[in-house]
Amino acid sequence: MKRLALCLLCTCAWHLTVSAHVLDQYLQVAQIALAPDGVRIELRLIPGAQVAERVFVLMDADGDGQISAAEEQAYAQRVLQDLSLSINEQHVPLTLAEAQFPTRATMNEGLGTLRLTFTAATALSSTGNQRLNFRNDHVPEFSGYLVNALVPAAREIAITGQQRDVLQRGLRLDYRVTPAASSLARRWLMLSALALGLVLLLSRWRIFATGRA
Repeated sequence: MKRLALCLLCTCAWHLTVSAHVLDQYLQVAQIALAPDGVRIELRLIPGAQVAERVFVLMDADGDGQISAAEEQAYAQRVLQDLSLSINEQHVPLTLAEAQFPTRATMNEGLGTLRLTFTAATALSSTGNQRLNFRNDHVPEFSGYLVNALVPAAREIAITGQQRDVLQRGLRLDYRVTPAASSLARRWLMLSALALGLVLLLSRWRIFATGRA
């Protein structure tokens, strides 16, 4: 229940922020998700109406007024080059997993959202306290930034601290990993206790039923 409430809170905050972003900024919202098999970064880039043309020019490399599939991939790779990720001071390479581009019309209205998803296939299996560092250096001249970490779905991963820079271009994320075996053992212990409780309850009900008979 607590995890669900935190996820809903993050989602609501994201929607409120997006709807209130200023017209003369290129809003870039990064959400970081941790999982045992790696890291997932979802980046939402929303140009305000007053800077939409500047962003479009960055995408339209040949200046023909259209964004081709090749230009979409080239721009996504340009964004990727401006991102940095490290775990325990070790650089971790990111890979583009998905890219969705808005139309020029929606961008000019300040409603277009470019959605990029990046993944890092690095196992978060080392137990104990860990530290992740993320930074977004894409077009800082006219951009505004937000960065946040999602509540991990895996119970063996727990976020213990978040520290952002003033502009929210970077995030230092502290987290703790507990052994998966220990987590599984706790679940089995809880299930065993529940099963034992049901057996005892059933036994008492049978004794009570026999006594009444």
